[in-house]
Amino acid sequence: MRRVHSRARGKRFQSVDSNAPAATIENDTKKRESTSLSVAPVPTSVASHASNKNQLTPARSATQAPGEAVAKTTKATCTPSPTTNVPPSATWTSCPYVGRDGKVNPDVRDLTGPAAINTMSQYALYGSIAFATKRTAKYSQDVVNAIDIFFLYPSTKMNPNVNYGQMVRGNGPEGKKGTFTGVLDIRGIVKVINAILILKSGGSAEWTNSKDEDMRSWVSDYTRWLEDSDIGAMASTRPNNHVTFYTGQLAASKLYVGDKQGAINVLQRFFKNEFRDQIAASGEQPFEGIRAKPLHYRSFNLEALIMNAKLGDALGIDLWSAKSKYGATIQTALDYAITCDPNGEDVLDLVPHVAAVSAAYGDPTGRYKSFLSKTMSNYESRPLWFYNQPSAFTKSATSGKSKRGVIFGRDDDASEEGGSNEQPTVQGGPVAGRPSIPFACPEAFKDTAKVEIDNGIYVTCEQLRPFYETNVPQLE
Repeated sequence: MRRVHSRARGKRFQSVDSNAPAATIENDTKKRESTSLSVAPVPTSVASHASNKNQLTPARSATQAPGEAVAKTTKATCTPSPTTNVPPSATWTSCPYVGRDGKVNPDVRDLTGPAAINTMSQYALYGSIAFATKRTAKYSQDVVNAIDIFFLYPSTKMNPNVNYGQMVRGNGPEGKKGTFTGVLDIRGIVKVINAILILKSGGSAEWTNSKDEDMRSWVSDYTRWLEDSDIGAMASTRPNNHVTFYTGQLAASKLYVGDKQGAINVLQRFFKNEFRDQIAASGEQPFEGIRAKPLHYRSFNLEALIMNAKLGDALGIDLWSAKSKYGATIQTALDYAITCDPNGEDVLDLVPHVAAVSAAYGDPTGRYKSFLSKTMSNYESRPLWFYNQPSAFTKSATSGKSKRGVIFGRDDDASEEGGSNEQPTVQGGPVAGRPSIPFACPEAFKDTAKVEIDNGIYVTCEQLRPFYETNVPQLE
């Protein structure tokens, strides 16, 4: 990914709060995801469920962590220096990297590409919303300038692929190309597309037809790369957050270039396949909960799931009520995540998702309001609150009905005269207790004994089983 910014332009991008939540069609959250060149994903400690600690702890302690399994079963093949005709001090031995969940190659800190697109995409989204609300050309022009620099100017534009994303250095062909995990680094493209659509709907004079054609060409090329490249194909077949984010990128890209039905097909394919194995009856996300930093990964996949449901909403299809094979919805996964012991992880990662779920499903018991009040007392003044109002959705449980009194189950707002004061909600999944649907190995294991879920990180069906069989928690 080529990246050249002038000092002035770079400072403008860096001034944006890249951690703030976002989007008409995508949630952001404070990320800790490793960037390019990572030899393993981010950090560590298996959190136990607050109300089921005794039940979970033995199951998890008996299950070998993915990183540990790799470390014990992978034998490194080292390559000696190609010559012996020089002093020993001038020779070397090269060994391949070994992926270990929870450990990050410090080399990644030297690369700015992923941070650049995440910051730029947030900048573009904020700018487009500022233009839409203030009708000031300056905001629109700032967004156009940012997109020009990042995607359109020949001397600075990013190529429409991630061929070298999250490369693992070393000898041989694997040290000369990127890995499937690099696709995650371009997830900000959804916000960029969102920003452009806001500019277009607002009649921005600065976003010209010529620029739109050039950007559509770039996005078309990226779409082809996602669908046709080996890296894209690998990302699209992972059972965890990688395929969830891949789906959102591909659907948003197809939407932007005018292939609405193609975008719908992408989303429906995911929810009819990989999604069905992603959420257990309890709301646990086994492919994320097994990781060394489970709260982070649960939150990360929730971000992508909510993004995809919002995309579906914009396309006129209801994905909020989609259920896994164990009867769980996105809401079920969120409900489980907020009751887990964070074990030192940052629970703020969940805040944008709680706001989104409360708006989409309702909150008659006030459970989500209580969580937000305790976790981020000023949440109502944050962008995440602005982006996540029931009126933003057309296909959720709270759409098509009176929105008054829906948020957080308040009863201080009277419904419209002659109407009902009932507050709609969707029950997330099975009742508390043991799962009623017996465990079955996820489809990802149909033709293999182990599945790679990150660079060098593999899991087996038996390792995941305890996470699927976790008790369904009793919610307050």
